[in-house]
Amino acid sequence: MIKMTPEESYLFFLKNCTTANKSADNYRSFARINETIARLKGLPSFDIYSILEVSELDRIIESLKKDEDFLNYNSKGNNQYSNALDYYRRYLLALQLSHAAPSKKEQSSVPSSLQTIYFGAPGSGKSHKVAEDLAGVGRENIFRTTFHPDYDYASFVGCYKPVGSSPSRQELSFEELKSHIQKEVDKNPEHTMGKFTIKYYRSIQKLLNTQQKELRAEIQKCLHRSTNGETQASTMSKAIALGEYLEKEGLWRDDSTITYAFTPQVFTNAYVRAWEHPNEKVYLVIEEINRGNCAQIFGDLFQLLDRKDDGTSCYYIRADKDLADYLQHALSGDAKRGIEEGNLCLPSNLHIIATMNTSDQSLFPMDSAFKRRWDWEYIPINYSDKVKSGQFEIVIGKEENQKRYRWIDFLKEINKHILKVTGSEDKQMGNFFIKSSIKEKEFKSKVMAYLWHEVCKDEYRTQGNFFRFGERAGNGEEFSFNQLYDGKIDSTKLLQGFMTYLDVRAIGEESAGEENE
Repeated sequence: MIKMTPEESYLFFLKNCTTANKSADNYRSFARINETIARLKGLPSFDIYSILEVSELDRIIESLKKDEDFLNYNSKGNNQYSNALDYYRRYLLALQLSHAAPSKKEQSSVPSSLQTIYFGAPGSGKSHKVAEDLAGVGRENIFRTTFHPDYDYASFVGCYKPVGSSPSRQELSFEELKSHIQKEVDKNPEHTMGKFTIKYYRSIQKLLNTQQKELRAEIQKCLHRSTNGETQASTMSKAIALGEYLEKEGLWRDDSTITYAFTPQVFTNAYVRAWEHPNEKVYLVIEEINRGNCAQIFGDLFQLLDRKDDGTSCYYIRADKDLADYLQHALSGDAKRGIEEGNLCLPSNLHIIATMNTSDQSLFPMDSAFKRRWDWEYIPINYSDKVKSGQFEIVIGKEENQKRYRWIDFLKEINKHILKVTGSEDKQMGNFFIKSSIKEKEFKSKVMAYLWHEVCKDEYRTQGNFFRFGERAGNGEEFSFNQLYDGKIDSTKLLQGFMTYLDVRAIGEESAGEENE
């Protein structure tokens, strides 16, 4: 039997689901959709037949629904393109139900990117890209942190900290709660769900509904008693309310003493989640990775970043005793492979995504051994008026003196000047440097402050300084950032003159100019 390509398989599916060959031909035409997806993802090309998971297709469909270009040509084509996507989704569901969908491992020996650093100019949309990638992923599978100069290994992995033994004061994670259940039952065979919930009510009430349900099932398993789900949920709900009441009224018996316990941080929490849920993708997101000392923060963990073809770590590292002891309690069943013989190994479902601004100063250097363990993806500045930032405006002045400028027009011109002065794209501003349309006050404090301190401050009284107002042909007149505030010259006049020097026309002026031509 000849194995069909995904496209051939999909066409076979269509011919069995549609009444006309013409419909089948229409619904397999993804050329324009592929172009749109490639644009949205910032890729040179895209093939929709590379998508074999319904959840992944759903995220793409949601992105397309927000894209004006797609909505326009889909409407003109009588919804042909959205219908095509709908049929492809049905096809994937059919494969899923028949267990015929090839796994990622079958598609390629190399897994999809497990460690990616998105880099680019400030405001280019790196965090937006991360959010886009993780659209549809449950909050319980996303772990976030932000590096900074004082961030260290203990902040990333965990360490021993003083804690009060009073249950009302404890803030336990879902995994920690699960590890406490058997201990409580072992100490008291007559333990009940109500007693456990009251003791740890503060931590339990912060859990997601699905996590509470899983916790209830785990408690029942340890108690070796069974009640129906409704009673379990009701008991837990009432116990949480009682715990709140007791603490509020000062009736909680406080027999706490200060002890020391290992407190896991973001890496360890993500590690546990990934090993405990091997069929789910878990994401560790690190914002501003280059603002911290990566060598110090990762320590020997960086050795784990070397992955095999199956996505697991090439090399094991020995966990220190405190971390190993914690993981022995936090991991259960098959998940204990995550601390087998006291060793750490990243599972194939743990993805690490990071962002970094190329313009940041006071950075810790990243050595080549660390860098090579990541995939690097550059996020370019998007000057298209099709994206959200394309509709942003800069409003300078009030009433009759007011002028409005398109943010994209300003961005194009100012980035030319930044590149000319610095010889680098790192200091350029991205399309999401601002989050919405801004008025004069915010434009001064955010945009102009950045331009002065990052680019023009050292160029004052040189030809490189573009802090000027007036006609560019006359080389303009220099001004400093301080002059925007000292009141000697009207700041509105300065900023509008600054736009004139950059050759950024106010909205309405450009059309008038075109008519005169």
